Amino acid sequence: MVTANPYQVFGPSVPSMLGRGSLINEIEGRLLKDTPDHVSLVGPMHYGKSVLLSHLADKHRTGSSYYLTTVYIDFRISPPASDATFKQRLASALRTGLQPIRSELSGHIDPEYERIHELLDDVFADLAKEKGIARILVVLDGFDHVLAGTGLTRNLWDQLRELARRPSLRLVTGSRRRLRDLCRTEEAQSSNFWGIFHDPPSQVSTLDDSDWDAFLLPLREAGCTLDEPARKELVNWTGGVPVLACALLQELWESRHGRTQLSKPEIDEAAETILNGPRESLSALWDDCDDDLRADLGALAGDGIRRNDLSDERCHAIESRGFGRISKNRLRESCRLMQRYAQRQAPSVANLKRLFGTASGFEMHIRSMLELRLEQIASRNVDNLLHDQVRRVLRDMDTPEIALDGIRRIARRALTLIWDAELSPDKTLPPEWVEHWERAEVNYPHDDGKLPDGYGAQCSLLRLVTGMGNTRPPLGKCVTKTTCLLVDHLHSVGNFGQHREEFPETSISIGFVASSLLSAISLVENLTADLHRQESTGRDVI
Repeated sequence: MVTANPYQVFGPSVPSMLGRGSLINEIEGRLLKDTPDHVSLVGPMHYGKSVLLSHLADKHRTGSSYYLTTVYIDFRISPPASDATFKQRLASALRTGLQPIRSELSGHIDPEYERIHELLDDVFADLAKEKGIARILVVLDGFDHVLAGTGLTRNLWDQLRELARRPSLRLVTGSRRRLRDLCRTEEAQSSNFWGIFHDPPSQVSTLDDSDWDAFLLPLREAGCTLDEPARKELVNWTGGVPVLACALLQELWESRHGRTQLSKPEIDEAAETILNGPRESLSALWDDCDDDLRADLGALAGDGIRRNDLSDERCHAIESRGFGRISKNRLRESCRLMQRYAQRQAPSVANLKRLFGTASGFEMHIRSMLELRLEQIASRNVDNLLHDQVRRVLRDMDTPEIALDGIRRIARRALTLIWDAELSPDKTLPPEWVEHWERAEVNYPHDDGKLPDGYGAQCSLLRLVTGMGNTRPPLGKCVTKTTCLLVDHLHSVGNFGQHREEFPETSISIGFVASSLLSAISLVENLTADLHRQESTGRDVI
């Protein structure tokens, strides 16, 4: 019988945990005591946070001496975009988790109830009155995705803090950075909710020495061991990065061919196979590095980097990820797979630094980048005049005042195309639009029921047509809110350029023009898609 490969790198499900005994003990030391802490788990992408959190939830779901049950919510899947959807998601998970053990409390939870946080508070208050163990562990994975937007308010976090004050609820979160640092708004950041978690957070980083025996256990149970030089090379190649350890062991599992012991040459061969293959694990780690970290990885080759040449933050980023270690006042590579991969990527990183690493370099090369981006969106459906107007501004961007005048023409041409698609040839506003706005008591710009001449008024009208503000639903046949936002922005920039003499205290940089041009190119792309979608479907697009 063929045994399935136990080493899972990527896949649809969370793999079983291997090793991490000391980290689990640290976390449980905070969760399994008379007055447990709320725990925040922090670590880079692909270092095993979800594996650990899933294991923790499974371990204490049934038969725990400390928790009635656990509830695991993975916010990486369909992250909530509003306070209401977050509370509904939490309430639904709690209702499901409580149903087998406290059906009467489960039935009390109605996720659709407007003030659901009050029902949840009642549930946790009732649990707190019970004798014995009546505590629920709620594991919230992927908290980065929750905090990536701005739709969740301080009100939600304050309500969640009130729930977390109940002794019957304990929270564990997983994220790439500290929770407060992930907040996108100052209002959310100011909530006291972030202060309920044990400080410092539990760190998920590389495998420690005690983890390797557990990682190698499936291979050993299959009758295959690694000799000491092979184990040493396993650490040298992977740096203890969990996803790389799994990738290399996955390859060894497939290539062992009945051998009972593997040595250094087999480890080296498996590592070369990974480097010369699709390398998804390596590219995923590389994509999660910022430009400074990528440049540092490229510089680690050879004699390494002088420790004093790096800030503490950059040095910590390399060490905590297992990519380098301090030796004799130098930072040297400690993950051969990542080092070899970084060396292959180094030319592209060096080219970016060479082209855009200085302000003068940015100004010299940004036009070429924008020209490439404009060519990427060129198609037979693009309006030729609109496309040419963007190209002219690209040509004139070294003279910002002239370029801004061209931005104004782009916005006006876009508005012409929009109204040609949305209105009849005489530019009369549709009666259903007028009825909708008058019923909603919305003031709308018009000239005797027709499209107003002023472009500012036309932008205001377009905002109403696309359902912005309190005028939903959108009424137009094809033009979307994204296109409206871009037109509105470019009209404002162009209008500013037309009245430059009124703002003598301001100056216009090439960077300012470049940012406007990138918006103009996005406008061409979005508007073309809007108009073409209407043509291809032959029906209204909302």
